[in-house]
Amino acid sequence: MVRRMLSALPLVVLLSCGGGEPATTSTPGGTAEAPADRRDSLIIAYNADIENMIPVVAQAAHDTAIYGGNLFYPTIDSEFDCSLKKVPGLATSWKWSDDGKVLALELRDDIQWADGKPVTAEDIAFTYELIGDPNVASPRISFVERMVEGKRPLIVDPTHIEFHFTEAYDRDTQISHVSMDIVPKHILGTADRKLLKGHNLSKHPLSSGPWKLAKHEAGQRIVLEPNEHFSGPAEQRPKLNRVVYKVIPEYSTRLLELQNGTVDLMESIMVEDADMLRESAENIKLERRGWRFLDYIGWNLTNEKFSDPKVRQALGHAANVDDLIAKLLTSKTGESYGRAAVGTITPELCGVHNDDIVPLANDLEKAKMLFAEAGWTDSDGDGWLDKGGKKFSFTLTTNAGNKRRQRASVILQAQFKEAGVEMNIEQQETNVFFENLRKKEFEAALAGWSAGLFVDPSTIWHSDTADKKYQFNFVSYSNPKADELMDRGLRTPDPKEAAPIWKELQQVIYTDQPYLFLFWRDDIVGIDKRFENTTIDVLSPYKNLHEWSVPADKVKYQR
Repeated sequence: MVRRMLSALPLVVLLSCGGGEPATTSTPGGTAEAPADRRDSLIIAYNADIENMIPVVAQAAHDTAIYGGNLFYPTIDSEFDCSLKKVPGLATSWKWSDDGKVLALELRDDIQWADGKPVTAEDIAFTYELIGDPNVASPRISFVERMVEGKRPLIVDPTHIEFHFTEAYDRDTQISHVSMDIVPKHILGTADRKLLKGHNLSKHPLSSGPWKLAKHEAGQRIVLEPNEHFSGPAEQRPKLNRVVYKVIPEYSTRLLELQNGTVDLMESIMVEDADMLRESAENIKLERRGWRFLDYIGWNLTNEKFSDPKVRQALGHAANVDDLIAKLLTSKTGESYGRAAVGTITPELCGVHNDDIVPLANDLEKAKMLFAEAGWTDSDGDGWLDKGGKKFSFTLTTNAGNKRRQRASVILQAQFKEAGVEMNIEQQETNVFFENLRKKEFEAALAGWSAGLFVDPSTIWHSDTADKKYQFNFVSYSNPKADELMDRGLRTPDPKEAAPIWKELQQVIYTDQPYLFLFWRDDIVGIDKRFENTTIDVLSPYKNLHEWSVPADKVKYQR
């Protein structure tokens, strides 16, 4: 069940139709594949190019969507039903010690890298060594902070390893921490760890999964083809000739390509466009993925305009989230694809999401009262709030090519104007925008999360410590009570016992309003109906991609 996660998007590609004699190949130790000219290609409209394909340092959701479960054979795979359900990958079984401080894994020994080298326990140990090395600056360093150094993992023998922990903690989170995609020690073992992000593998990864990255044309397309050296189960070998991620930054162009049939799959379709496709595109089927995607405005708390929680609460009352959902995420038939957000824990995590938090109501009088308490009033009657002779004005940045966020920005601009706040809008190229978030070079940012499906809010909300910097805490949020709740929640092994702690944490953060939480979005994916055995769900817009197929009489792109 090779899958994976996160957001994928746009691009355009023309594939040549092949000729010649059909070739039949066989899998190592498996059965014969279908002739190549009877298998099709999948063209995916994607909104951004590759940033980094080394799992230890990769940060962008659009990268993990490509490599996860496709290029790398998962250590432990996942399914989802209110919580992550773990299924075998490299690890065929796992077991906790009685005290929950040791997690033992049994490994399969038949998976190999595309260069013929075996994937080994040494590769797993090396991957976690890199994660824990401060010179690497891995965004997943939190995965190892509760692991015993030298035993993360302990190699017992070639097919048995043990992860030793300093304490027992939430088991869903704990097992997710040992489920990293693995990197090849024989390639990266001698690499300069301070320069790992720029290593050749960042754009030309060595595959261990059913697919390989066959071609990368910067800014144009990323091409996956079946990994001829894949040594896993025969049933996991791809049934398509290739998958092409066509890089198309502009939403309108992606949509036009889907309508014209020059791409087969597009994510994040606007609701009104889904209405249009239902009526006019008989060859496209539409799928809903669930509450995986959060849109929010992050306030840079190091900026004096946003340092006062009363100001942030006032901005929350000035915004009308229900109006945003009605205009952006509601079908003309009245079907809603959005719900108001109160935190970064997805509603899909049943029993953990705090359903009791009441979102801030749109209330201009309440907003103006809170602004006044923070010293912001319209002292000169010009319609704009001011303080100390300075107008309340800020710039909201967001990523270019995202039509929903462009429209949301304009709506919010008008809403804030009614409260006397001037908001300017700046769109930035996607990779530049997210780099500026990481560098905290913004005043306010309209961005989003593809929510984690296990609970570890510390990566976003925990205060920096002398030993650790939380690089996804873009807004520099810091609250000792929130830190204490996160530390206590992660130390609680039983998820049911941890749930009340996580609910309290959500209330604490929501009261502080470091984000203006906007909405959860039920992502709409459009796909050409010729594809069969497709799985599109909360885990991935193309889960189990190796299973996707097209009947021989419907094949569109032949090699």
